[in-house]
Amino acid sequence: MNYSPALLIAERSFLQRKLRWLKSLLEFSLLSLLLLPVSTCAETKAADDQKVFVGYLFRQPAKIDFKLYTHICHAFITADGKGTINTNQFVPNREITSAAHAAGVKILVSLGGWGWDKQFAAIVSKPESEDRFSRAVLEIVDSFNYDGIDLDWEYPDTREEIVGFERMARRFRKELDELGKRKNLPMFQTMAAAANPETLKWLGKDLLMETMDWLNVMTYDMAGEWTDYAGHHSPLFASSKQPGHPRSTELSMKYLLERGIPANRLAVGIPLYGKGFAVSEPYASTASAKGTRDARTPRGGSYAKLLQLQKDKNWARKWDDETKNPWLFAPDGNAVIGYDDPESVALKSEWTFKQGFRGVFFWEIGGDLLPDGTNPLQKIARTKMDELTGH
Repeated sequence: MNYSPALLIAERSFLQRKLRWLKSLLEFSLLSLLLLPVSTCAETKAADDQKVFVGYLFRQPAKIDFKLYTHICHAFITADGKGTINTNQFVPNREITSAAHAAGVKILVSLGGWGWDKQFAAIVSKPESEDRFSRAVLEIVDSFNYDGIDLDWEYPDTREEIVGFERMARRFRKELDELGKRKNLPMFQTMAAAANPETLKWLGKDLLMETMDWLNVMTYDMAGEWTDYAGHHSPLFASSKQPGHPRSTELSMKYLLERGIPANRLAVGIPLYGKGFAVSEPYASTASAKGTRDARTPRGGSYAKLLQLQKDKNWARKWDDETKNPWLFAPDGNAVIGYDDPESVALKSEWTFKQGFRGVFFWEIGGDLLPDGTNPLQKIARTKMDELTGH
């Protein structure tokens, strides 16, 4: 078949235009595909890398220094075994959520707390109870303008309880995300996690990564009246004097890292109180001290109260350089109290952020509130965070 020169020129011009159009379309499509995942990943990474400074608000301290925190966990909402929310004069509270938001702080409502294990287990054992509880909690989050949920079940540690815990965590995660879309706001779900590997082993990594923004690991209460030795309840590093299996903040966090949970999904707990023993020295046996404690032998108490023991009652501070914690010794030599002070909190905070963890949290924020209105332990921790992370 023969074509005229004019027709051939026209056909070639058409093909060139078509090729240029296809090239432009291909370049646009590739650019769209490249930009969308990068933008999404960048946003996700930014959220995961945002350091947190969390305070647990329990009851109502005389003053809340909101500028210390990125997040507050408002404790606690509880329920009976049928999932019916118990009345509480402190939680929920719209004035607290409004004050937090005015200061640029996110505030989550905490569910449960110590001593509510049986109620949680009963709630998840019956669909109607779980449904009643879940709907009531989400209604509180929505109507009182909380920014999410802190799940504080202490602790799901049987096969039956774990199944219920996982189902509840997934349900809350799904419903919080849906609520966030309606409000056009980020919604958070965290949990208060044990520091004991024997309890932590029940929690699956995949579930935690799927449902939790981060874990608040309760790296305290490692010793107390239930142990047969007078150990520090929140040592940064393990003591060679401790009987039995060593325990410490470092070892608990290491266990979770070895389970495959990234450091940026873990927050380290710092207590604002101490634990006391009726013995003459740390790590002594408490067998002979059982039943000897009376009202004159402090059980420990908040940092603010322990400071008064030093100033007014002549209790002596001594430093344990192995665990990086202080102890108080009674003037009569019959009691010791392990606690945290500015020196140990500074070291814990520095260690936390240098290890790449998501942040720190404190139980509870009124524990170091002094008469002058300051929170010296939390303040020094926040200063360390700002210095080391650029916040």
